[in-house]
Amino acid sequence: MTPSSTTGLDERLASVLCYSAWWITGLLFLVIERQHRGIRFHAAQSLVLFGALSLLLLGLGALSALALMVSGQAYQVARAVADALWIGTAALWLVLVVRAWRGETWRVPLVAALADRIVAKTSW
Repeated sequence: MTPSSTTGLDERLASVLCYSAWWITGLLFLVIERQHRGIRFHAAQSLVLFGALSLLLLGLGALSALALMVSGQAYQVARAVADALWIGTAALWLVLVVRAWRGETWRVPLVAALADRIVAKTSW
């Protein structure tokens, strides 16, 4: 039997909220949810996935600023890569939110294993 949520929220709603503000709500739910492993998994996956993507987007933003000093063409390439990553990240976010709302757990490749380890190490 899966334990009830520490937050008192429905499992599906809490899972959706883990992804709602990317890594920020993932971190918040990882801290406040102490019992429900499913919700904690969504929180950890959100933290790892969107934390890494946020850092990557930040780095690409800095790279495009540096590329602007080199040439206009280098800037355009850097911006195109950053824009494509942004669109892909937004699409991934939407998929995760919809699947969480349906009660599904999509284990994002490369991220889910780390999320499992975080949940296991931070269990109360």
